[in-house]
Amino acid sequence: MLLKLICCDVFTRIACDMISKSPHIVDVEFIPMLAHVEPENLKRIIQEKIENTTSNTNGRKYEAILLGFGLCGNSVIGLTSSIPMIIPRAHDCCTVFMGSKERFLAEFSNAFSSRWSTTGYFERTRGRNVEYSYADQLENYKTTKEYMNYLEQYDEETAEYLWETLHPKIESKESVYIKIDGFEYSDSYDRYKADMEKLGVEVRTVTGDVSMVKALLDGDWDENRFLTVPPGKKIAGIYDMNFVVEAV
Repeated sequence: MLLKLICCDVFTRIACDMISKSPHIVDVEFIPMLAHVEPENLKRIIQEKIENTTSNTNGRKYEAILLGFGLCGNSVIGLTSSIPMIIPRAHDCCTVFMGSKERFLAEFSNAFSSRWSTTGYFERTRGRNVEYSYADQLENYKTTKEYMNYLEQYDEETAEYLWETLHPKIESKESVYIKIDGFEYSDSYDRYKADMEKLGVEVRTVTGDVSMVKALLDGDWDENRFLTVPPGKKIAGIYDMNFVVEAV
């Protein structure tokens, strides 16, 4: 099959590795993770990429579009395509990094709002080209480049909203770091652990699982893990811990 993957860049390392091993031909476009702070804008970006995929084929007729996203603040609600779309049944990327809804529930059911990270998430949000560490940013965020960029684009109220959305206040004294065998190339874990220690937060490590990404790229789209959206149908939210999304 010829497939098109439209994917959050937190999965860049894993997705590129899995694409190289997939039995199918997979073209990919990555979208910056920070686009999540504005779900409606992220939805517009994804829909535009879907339409470009199906209308400007340049001779490439894709058989399906794969979405490397979960609900992600409702950013996928309403997406539609003229060819089938496949999306993980997940509220956000944490479930995908854990490999299944069941493993996510096993590790996070007592605290769904727990602070967490993994290599891809850390690298694409706080780990690269950032003037201050995460701990420093929480205390001095109005002096960071990230916050100043928001002020350049929006008014102060909107800048505050964007910051609070991306950096929610969490009272828990425990954080979870998802380690994924074979993809811990950088110093993300050490840097994240150092940031959390400055906040007085203990880091608990769990083992991640790339099987959900692999299944998505290999065409193993079983109904329990993935929603297949028929042409012309739209993605809608169920908001449970079982199916999460449906096609309407």
